[in-house]
Amino acid sequence: MKTNELAFFGKMAASVTHELKNVLAVINETNGLTADLLGMLKDAPFPYREKFERSVRKIEEQVHRGVEITSRFNSFAHSVDYPLADVDLNSIVAQTVSMAYRLAALRNVELRGAVRENPIMLFTSAFTAQMALTIVIEAFIKCMDGGSILIKVTDDPGVPGLEFDFESHSPEGVTKEAVVELEEWGDFQELASVLDIHPTWRTSDGGLTALSLAFNGVMK
Repeated sequence: MKTNELAFFGKMAASVTHELKNVLAVINETNGLTADLLGMLKDAPFPYREKFERSVRKIEEQVHRGVEITSRFNSFAHSVDYPLADVDLNSIVAQTVSMAYRLAALRNVELRGAVRENPIMLFTSAFTAQMALTIVIEAFIKCMDGGSILIKVTDDPGVPGLEFDFESHSPEGVTKEAVVELEEWGDFQELASVLDIHPTWRTSDGGLTALSLAFNGVMK
């Protein structure tokens, strides 16, 4: 996708998510009014009170969930605002994990991120980095049947990076399949070249155990 097309997509997506937030705000205010009315009539006989109160709580929960989802997507949409920008690697991981969480859940895989307390600043394309990371996540998910993936932000001297640790019913089988996937990831290899990302596999006596991605040349 060309830069101007990405910019158009980002602008439209940001606009839509903003409108969705307005819709959710109206629903939340109306639901709050219903809750207030129920509170004012707490001493009046009302055979369906419990059902209404459950509905109010459920609507409130879903509104909060909707706001969280639209906020994530709004942030993702704005990642194409600038081809290159200062961005925290922790934010890239948190954003990508939140966006890809459902993809993992559909395969009964738990996706988690472990970020660092200190910012790991890069001068790079946030959109491209998230796209590359999502491709890696999808490849792992395809090789797994249950288990979990933990993406850890690392900060080795001068070389920020990510490390993937995972558990499944057959870790060795998953890693072997993932190696094959990695070698065939044409899209990932292209993105990795643009971002100057170098993948390496960590090994132990039991075989391959984890994938590491080193972000070389984009550290600020």
